[in-house]
Amino acid sequence: MRGILVFLSLLVVFWVNFSSARSEEVTCLVDFDVTHQRIDGFGGSIAFHKAGSVMRLPEPVRSQILDLVFSRERGIGLSIVRVVVGDGGSNEWGDPHYDGPAETIEPQPGKFVWDDPNWDEDSFDRYQIWGMREAKKRGVETFLATVWSPPAWMKTNNSVIGGKLKRERYQDFAEYLASYVQGYREHFGIEITHVSPANEPNLETRYSSCLWTPWELNEFVRDYLGPTFRKRNVQAKIALGEDSSFREDYVVAALLDEKTVEYVDVVAAHAYGIERQRGVPDFPISKSKGKVVWQTEHMNGERYMQNSYRYNTIDDAIRHALLIADMLTIPNVSAYLWWWPVSNSGADGSNLIRLCNEGNRQSERPTENGLFRVFKRFYAFGNYSRFVRPGYVRVRAEKHPVDGVTVTAFKDPRSGSFVVVAINDKPSSRRVAFELRNVPKEVEAVVPYRTSASENLKRLPDVPVVGGLFTVELRGRSVTTFVSKDAELPPLPDMKDVFSTFEAEENDGMSETLRVAVVEGRTVVTNVSDGAFLRYRNVNFADGTASGDKPHVLSMSAVVRPKSGGVVEVRLDDPRTGKLVGTMKIEPSSSPVWKEVSTLIDTNRVDGAWGFHDLYLVFKGEGDMFDVDRFEFGDGR
Repeated sequence: MRGILVFLSLLVVFWVNFSSARSEEVTCLVDFDVTHQRIDGFGGSIAFHKAGSVMRLPEPVRSQILDLVFSRERGIGLSIVRVVVGDGGSNEWGDPHYDGPAETIEPQPGKFVWDDPNWDEDSFDRYQIWGMREAKKRGVETFLATVWSPPAWMKTNNSVIGGKLKRERYQDFAEYLASYVQGYREHFGIEITHVSPANEPNLETRYSSCLWTPWELNEFVRDYLGPTFRKRNVQAKIALGEDSSFREDYVVAALLDEKTVEYVDVVAAHAYGIERQRGVPDFPISKSKGKVVWQTEHMNGERYMQNSYRYNTIDDAIRHALLIADMLTIPNVSAYLWWWPVSNSGADGSNLIRLCNEGNRQSERPTENGLFRVFKRFYAFGNYSRFVRPGYVRVRAEKHPVDGVTVTAFKDPRSGSFVVVAINDKPSSRRVAFELRNVPKEVEAVVPYRTSASENLKRLPDVPVVGGLFTVELRGRSVTTFVSKDAELPPLPDMKDVFSTFEAEENDGMSETLRVAVVEGRTVVTNVSDGAFLRYRNVNFADGTASGDKPHVLSMSAVVRPKSGGVVEVRLDDPRTGKLVGTMKIEPSSSPVWKEVSTLIDTNRVDGAWGFHDLYLVFKGEGDMFDVDRFEFGDGR
């Protein structure tokens, strides 16, 4: 009888534990038969000569950067490039990072640059032309050309900065844009697929700009641009709006005009001001008219400037991933564009990849030095852009199956391939089962790619799909993209950075004496003894800068559980003879508790933490020194 009671007690305990585990698991339904908007792509701008910063780089860095931005196999595969329609303006701002927009195709009324027998086709708008051609080589087919200002001779103030388009020049401007599209096809072999006549028409700035009212834009498109494109057989689609705040106000007049609405193909707006708007607004009139919505410009700004280290880490990446998810599911955007994907533009939060430079922002023009920083937001952006391709459609998915988890899903109507993007913005992991209903094709496994504090779009092991269901543990503070097995891509080239967390157990090699164990709920490295080390391959220190306002200042911290104490040496390329660039001392403790120790890193350009190096954390001391949880870089604050 006693044995039976023990068995029943164990059975009850098992059932309670099993039920508890099951209760922690949630199910997210993805229904591929319920479809929403078609995806046109993800992209960014090379306006204001930013492609020149890449063009000036030496090989092989130049091709590496281009591949990181535009290649699906070796990068995040952006599929849309936005350029500025040249207005001939110069750098009147006095900022060495600002190069002016681009040359105008019509410097004087009726005189086009290509009509001059001495026209230099190779130098005209050379950076944008080069950038578009390089993007095209890597698969980009969508090119959006946006006007910051018409040429000065068309303006009320005879300047590309501020002012308005003269009413008597409306037709001239329409012809100008038609000639721009046709000229770029004829002379450069580039098909401009979309034209936007006004960038941020609500603002008058210190650089190229032009004020419009919504009613003026409506009149211009209705009576001039639309009819001119039709008459001259210009196939480029018209994108309208590009308000600096994300709203449809600047397009409503055109959408409600029965003539203009037929000419408007894309309703566009910029994602600035979202914080003040307290969330992403809907575009109800655009939707009611069946119009495609694009978000065509966004970057870090205001309180999210790049000069704060944490706005380059996973916190920033999660913030932007959540914004993209809301853009996709509230106004149902079909395209999402960053401002400059790559640029040499100072610490202003404008880029996903920042090119390092020699020079002073206040007085001299920066010169690229071949080094670059890749921010965490680059990889989170890639969780969408690399996998959710033009022509895919968004499908139904439970957006918030549990608090802190945000899900979007897509399919390719042609091939049946599919993508599920899951964001976990909470610090702890969440177990989620994904129920795939009406799957386009039979699938036995999905392939995950994860961006987290310690991972950069890392390809993880396949997850089996059984009975249309796969279950995963979504790591805390992560973005994970799951693709059907037939759509898998190769892992990105291994490249670590100072904006990542270096988990002790996720190393690229460690001494045989070290052990991975769970201590007080943490997965850590233990059995730390004298001379043991951890290795991390191919760490990009760039120019040793962690934040924009403290050039060449880099710190490193370790989270450890002291025992007999010791030292952590930070070395480059070799655990014994490599350059010592930092030292962290851990005091002994009779009652071990987790603590953080730190050091400044030597970032001198001759033999310090400058450029790419293998990173070694070497342990020195006696006895069982300490347990190691993780390492993180910082800006010394």
